[in-house]
Amino acid sequence: MFAPIAKSAPAPLDEARTALAVGWADLGLAPPPLTPIAAEALPAPVRPRLDHVDGMTAALARHAGGPVSVNVQARSRDGRTGDGPPGVDRLRRRVILAAQADGRPLALGLLSVDLLALPPAVAAEALAEKTPFGTLLANAGLPFLSRPRLFFTLTADTALARLLDGVAGETLYGRLAHLALTLPGTERPVARVVEIVRG
Repeated sequence: MFAPIAKSAPAPLDEARTALAVGWADLGLAPPPLTPIAAEALPAPVRPRLDHVDGMTAALARHAGGPVSVNVQARSRDGRTGDGPPGVDRLRRRVILAAQADGRPLALGLLSVDLLALPPAVAAEALAEKTPFGTLLANAGLPFLSRPRLFFTLTADTALARLLDGVAGETLYGRLAHLALTLPGTERPVARVVEIVRG
């Protein structure tokens, strides 16, 4: 009898590509290809927005000099009771994080949240979609880390140019990160996010 083989986690580049494909599905477009890049190779104006562990909302607020708002572009939810495998309730959404002061787009986020890993009141807030996810966790007093797993470059397609108020063909920068609640003596994974910014 053979022992069962544990299913390994996807490589970060494959994980980021899959997230982008899911995020682009409703646009009717193939997602742009990603090219991995080292943190040290990120341009100086970009690195502070991507190379950190304290959450994208906080990094963008520092960059913009003020609060950040969320604009949900698309959403889906799977695994709810009667709607998928038991023990799964996942919210996926494509968002634009923008400067609250003037609405200027700061980043595109492709977020996949494990709602069952959150306290029920926080999960309800996530479903209300009024607050950026990092701000929501901070407001709830939940300590968390947003660990980068991959940095990459990509070329803006028409969708990215429109969403980020940029130009098709320009080089953009992004990261794949895993968010986890930092509980005493352990970390509880709660979300995966791909975040893309202009240079």
